[in-house]
Amino acid sequence: MTVRLPPLRRTRRRLNVARIAARFSEGVAKVEATIEPFAQWWDDHNNRALQQDGPLWVALGDSVTQGVGASAPTKSYPAAALDHVRSSTTTPWRLINLSMSGARFDDVIRHQLEVISSFSLEPAVVSAVIGSNDVIWRRNSDAIIDDARRLVDALPDGTILSRVSEARPDRRRIGVNHVFEAAAATGRVRLYEAWDWPTGEGMWAEDRFHPNDRAHEQLTTNLLDAFDRHQVLH
Repeated sequence: MTVRLPPLRRTRRRLNVARIAARFSEGVAKVEATIEPFAQWWDDHNNRALQQDGPLWVALGDSVTQGVGASAPTKSYPAAALDHVRSSTTTPWRLINLSMSGARFDDVIRHQLEVISSFSLEPAVVSAVIGSNDVIWRRNSDAIIDDARRLVDALPDGTILSRVSEARPDRRRIGVNHVFEAAAATGRVRLYEAWDWPTGEGMWAEDRFHPNDRAHEQLTTNLLDAFDRHQVLH
């Protein structure tokens, strides 16, 4: 019997800000309508990758790693980075993208990492872009920082982990990045800057929240630079 990975979806809250905003904004509604089709695209991609051979990269994260905001999943930074890695290494790298729209630190710990364990996946590389939903939508700074500590304790050794953006620095963002930096100092994770962009102008999708195609090109460049710098591809 063919083994299939479970579809990962974050349970919708009764009060869903995006859905409320979608009632009043055409741009928000258009992006919101892509969430489930993008997730299904990655489900299909992941299950094909599960049956193939080659070194495995596992991507963890939220809607950014799902590609929400891009014009198609193929324009997302994980898909673009995979194409580049395959062509530049002439190696049949596989990608399993376990990200979930709306994911927070706890979702990575309880759901995404659980798939790696339950299915005995053996990734050569793990990457993670996570934390935006925690610092944007949650208010308890201590709880957010505690969850960041739980995350770095749970991640596989050597995970390529992005700092959260400090474009609008506050205690939550600075505290999370201090946790990430402390983990990097011990060698638990390897840090990079997914959000290091020359400009934010013209980089956002129609909802003014998710990265667009142009931004995903920058996200791809930043991740590939991290792969090269940390020499994780072989």
